Amino acid sequence: MSDIDIQIILSNRFRTSQEADKITIEMQSSLGLDTKAQFARLAIGRSLAMGKLNEDTPDSKGIEVPAQALFSTDNIGAWIGLLVAHSIQTEAPIVNSQETLRSAIRCHWHRGAKALYKDWQDADQNYENFIETLISRRSEMPETATPVARELTDPASLVITPPTDDSALLIKGLAQLGIKVEVKDIIFGPRVTRYRVRLINLNDKSKLDKSLDRLALAMNLGDNAPNVSNGDEAMTVFIDVPRPKSSWRPVSIDQLINWLERAPHDPNKLVTYIGVSVTGQDITFDLAGAPHLLVAGTTGSGKSVSLHSIILSLLLKHDEGSLLLALIDPKRVEFSPYSKLRNLYLGKVATEASEYKEFLTELVSEMESRYSIFQSLGVSNLTEARAKGQKLPYIVVFIEELADLVLQDKGLEESIIKLAQKARAAGIHLVLATQRPDSETFSGLIRSNIPARIALTVQKGTESKIILDEVGAENLLGAGDMLLKMPGEQPQRAHGVLINKEHIIEIVSSR
Repeated sequence: MSDIDIQIILSNRFRTSQEADKITIEMQSSLGLDTKAQFARLAIGRSLAMGKLNEDTPDSKGIEVPAQALFSTDNIGAWIGLLVAHSIQTEAPIVNSQETLRSAIRCHWHRGAKALYKDWQDADQNYENFIETLISRRSEMPETATPVARELTDPASLVITPPTDDSALLIKGLAQLGIKVEVKDIIFGPRVTRYRVRLINLNDKSKLDKSLDRLALAMNLGDNAPNVSNGDEAMTVFIDVPRPKSSWRPVSIDQLINWLERAPHDPNKLVTYIGVSVTGQDITFDLAGAPHLLVAGTTGSGKSVSLHSIILSLLLKHDEGSLLLALIDPKRVEFSPYSKLRNLYLGKVATEASEYKEFLTELVSEMESRYSIFQSLGVSNLTEARAKGQKLPYIVVFIEELADLVLQDKGLEESIIKLAQKARAAGIHLVLATQRPDSETFSGLIRSNIPARIALTVQKGTESKIILDEVGAENLLGAGDMLLKMPGEQPQRAHGVLINKEHIIEIVSSR
């Protein structure tokens, strides 16, 4: 599998045979499926259970389906593993390259579609009978594999271990450090347990702040140190103790959607949902007031998912008349599900160097044009211009990897700085993301004009200081655990929403 690159796969498109494509369209309608990809996955799974593929290779004249609709970053590894294992087990040509993978998907989709269509006919085209056939076939499969723990992908599929009350362990650990406490209350949050603790001696607070690593050792927490913050009464503190992953409660996209349905809509705000607090309360912020945001964290920290949460929040509250999204995606895969949106600035997602320059140049021109309009109207910002009848949408600029742009062309950095300095009143706001939070990428001029920050997990305290101007992000738990710092406020810990590509495609298709 050394020639299989998952990022390249996710940027590709796959197709099956013309025959299987016709079956897919018919079965999609008959089964009430939203997309062809949903039936395609059923077909591929059906074929994988049927043994060796026929030697005849089907044509590839079906309509293309984007890889990101067919798979997601969460499950593509499992699908590749199944296809590789099947090729080895059946002594077929080994799936070990982009081309052999493409061929395997085409062949399995073709064979599986025909098999499912026969199942449909045998079930007299009756939905209940067809589903019963699928269930019966699954129940008859031999249980040969040892069950394994699921990845944190679909909240509905998780088996979550209930959190335990470790008050006694906490008290004992603190006593070993010479700190006497009384536990007053416990809250089991999504990932950490918050203990409301009364200090017997107020002077022990400074000792506690300096002893968190030792407390983690005493409580057998590994590298996940507890966090301490001031409590809500005199002599009290909150101690947030990280829990094992098996007891984490993921933040589902339903929580984002439910919040958006409840939240009042103000067309002059860009309210976004970022996740929940350590105790499970919704956390939101107004990007229009931020007015620009940096999102930074290492690979796998949840940076891209955080961007999707912000984008979907905006899309679900605004139409193309009140919001345009300028999406710049050097990685070429992260923003591709949005490529058909009516809200896109310049009608496309920028994925090439020439397009980055075009976008940023046009945005600067748009900013200057809006200020000319404001001057003629005698107003100073977008809200006042709208009040005088100007139908100007907000423009939110998302740059998926700031480092790639800055290192490619210093001229682009100048445009970004100009927008960061002047674009707020014009209703143009920046969301910059990077997995390389260093002084070269996040220069002093950009840093001083991007006051709102989201730090996900980083490797070193120095990286946390560049993002937040203080340490802390190096101790986060990963997978969407973050610190949100708004201008003039202390960092607030949040757990991000679990969003996969199917969620994005479903929401985008409804716009």
